[in-house]
Amino acid sequence: MRRLHKLRRDERGATLVETTIVFPLVLILTFGLVEFGNAFWRYHTAEKATAAGARWLATRHGVLGAAALTNELYTTAVPDCFVNSTAAPGTACSQVAGATGWSQTCSGTGGGACSTTVMAGLLAQIRQYAPFITAANVSVQIRGSTMGFVGRGRAVPLITVRTTGLTYNFVTLNSLLGLSPITMPGFASTFVAEDQKEGPGI
Repeated sequence: MRRLHKLRRDERGATLVETTIVFPLVLILTFGLVEFGNAFWRYHTAEKATAAGARWLATRHGVLGAAALTNELYTTAVPDCFVNSTAAPGTACSQVAGATGWSQTCSGTGGGACSTTVMAGLLAQIRQYAPFITAANVSVQIRGSTMGFVGRGRAVPLITVRTTGLTYNFVTLNSLLGLSPITMPGFASTFVAEDQKEGPGI
């Protein structure tokens, strides 16, 4: 009995037991801060890269390639407000019905009606900020707007760059907790086209 009583009061090794219990929690907390900080950084980087790409594209020549010249919205062959109108010169496109009805979408690799050269240049710009973004994650939409006026001589489109399909793979928390990759939201940034005449303009 005396030995059992003495053993019960013996506190040697208590620190080791406490450390064994607390250490996994500290480990998970530490790596959790690092992992989620990195995930937030990738989120922020992808968002800024999308905006930078849209700004770059809006100040370059047309993303539509030679195959689309019969419907090239940046030439005088296309009405100023994207639709034929009998409105008097100087009439704002916001007063012209159907001014927002035109649109064209380009994939990240270009091809077809879209300039492969310009899309490659866009991807290069985006990857300067976010190297993990690939051509499969990028798309561009050019669409009509209510900006401009009849008689201007050139349409004023809106350009939207989107990045989608991005994921973040946990490194340490996947091993510790078995967390699956998370899907990041899509990002989109829209600018008014500033110099969208025919030609590569790279």
